Amino acid sequence: MIAWKKNAANRWKHLLYQKRVALAQLRYFDHLGFQPGPFNFPKPALLRGYQSKIASLRNRYIGQACTLVCNGPSLQSIPPEKIKKTVTIGCNGIYKKFDDWGFSTDFLVFEDIEQFEIRAQDLRAVNGPIKMAAIYNAYALSRVREWLFFNAPRCTGSHYYFSPEDIYPQFSKDFASVVHLGSTITYIMLQLAFHLGCDPVYIVGLDHDYGKLPDLFPPGKITVNEENYELVRQCHFDPHYYKLGDVIGVPWVEKQEMAYQAALEAFSEAGRTIIN
Repeated sequence: MIAWKKNAANRWKHLLYQKRVALAQLRYFDHLGFQPGPFNFPKPALLRGYQSKIASLRNRYIGQACTLVCNGPSLQSIPPEKIKKTVTIGCNGIYKKFDDWGFSTDFLVFEDIEQFEIRAQDLRAVNGPIKMAAIYNAYALSRVREWLFFNAPRCTGSHYYFSPEDIYPQFSKDFASVVHLGSTITYIMLQLAFHLGCDPVYIVGLDHDYGKLPDLFPPGKITVNEENYELVRQCHFDPHYYKLGDVIGVPWVEKQEMAYQAALEAFSEAGRTIIN
């Protein structure tokens, strides 16, 4: 079951969403297709899938410093020239800073369905980074040529999926095969940094402070309205990061902290360092 099923405006839109995800799934593995031949006449060819393309990134930046650029208020105090000196992985609405900085992050990563949907139109004009998203995010895109989709198991039935409690959290050391969730996009970025071979990995803009939101709302989705708007504004580097009517996630802080610990252990076992 796809989590966005209930949000489809009508049956035809839902069918379109299913088609987009199905095509992305077919293109995940190497597959038969066509490529330009002599005189641009199409000829049959074995095309690389998303898995092969992501696999080719393994250890691309081995031993190089990497910065994970998160979206908390403290990002405003980080000099962008320091970020630019390293390999950079950004997420979600960080593209709003690209014009101010004069450069983009090397990678731009998404997973959350509602987060991706409200950004999909903006992302058409974002150039520079390697854009990566969970394969189920493909439903929101009419053009996917510039995207790499990764495999992140998310839903079982109508319930939000992490993994069975006795094995949560899991940390993937092979980003091309599977990516595990940890209640935060930062956990996915850490798995990507590991796959790229980066060391050390710096994290900036990760305040891990959501104000009163976790106290007032249980983990899950809420709609930004006039009553909670000021609380939401305080959680990101841009006070206009969200607008009224957007659906956002209230973090599951305990699960986040469990995931961060798993990432730290994975990096430590590999002799690598994470610095927040």
